[in-house]
Amino acid sequence: MMMRQGFTTIELLVVISIITLLFGVLVPSLSRIKEQATVTVVDSELRQIGLALEMYYENNRKYPPTQANCSSGSISKHLYQTPDALVKGNYLPAALKTDAMSTTIEDRFNRGHAYKYRSVGEIIKDRDRIDRYISARLWIPDGFPDRSSIEPNEALWRPNSQEAAQFMNNKSLMATNLPVSWIVFSLGPKFSEEWLYEKIGFDNRYPVPKELWYTPRERRGFIVRMRLQNGRQIGSFEKDF
Repeated sequence: MMMRQGFTTIELLVVISIITLLFGVLVPSLSRIKEQATVTVVDSELRQIGLALEMYYENNRKYPPTQANCSSGSISKHLYQTPDALVKGNYLPAALKTDAMSTTIEDRFNRGHAYKYRSVGEIIKDRDRIDRYISARLWIPDGFPDRSSIEPNEALWRPNSQEAAQFMNNKSLMATNLPVSWIVFSLGPKFSEEWLYEKIGFDNRYPVPKELWYTPRERRGFIVRMRLQNGRQIGSFEKDF
């Protein structure tokens, strides 16, 4: 009795079809697992920057200024990058002098760029000079963090004109008397300027509202960490606020 040799063409096609089907099922799952792992690392690195900001405050009695001196004005570039002050004070590792990033801690969802930082208080608009007359602002929903909204009539730019005048000579007090002192954030997976425009238009009313934060379901949005007025830090994945 002769032994059968190899597979027939039909059998090979069946095997290839099964492998292709399994591959199609596994690849999206692996992609999601990889994304979630990266999100976890990003959350951890934002916590590290948050600690550096509080250490900076303990030593300087103020938070670093917001760096808005980017000629491109694009959030996907170097606008609002991690403050140089944290690097110069040895709170975070420094990048190479030839590197456009302020620190080696790179946004894993925006390669070649540091995480973003915005605050209320001092702002750099021209190179390394802190502007004497303009304050850094955040668009903060009414009643935040208990409630949130991206509707223009349900939030305000803070500091408002009265608050800006009140704390003009001591902007460090401004940061501790408004609902949010500072916020550090990653652009998150699948970021695009088009997505942000669809959410809020051309205005830079980001990233405090929770409607702009990353969720595993949508798999898009900013990953954030911030300091509240009571000194507590919260992030995208806290559930008790």
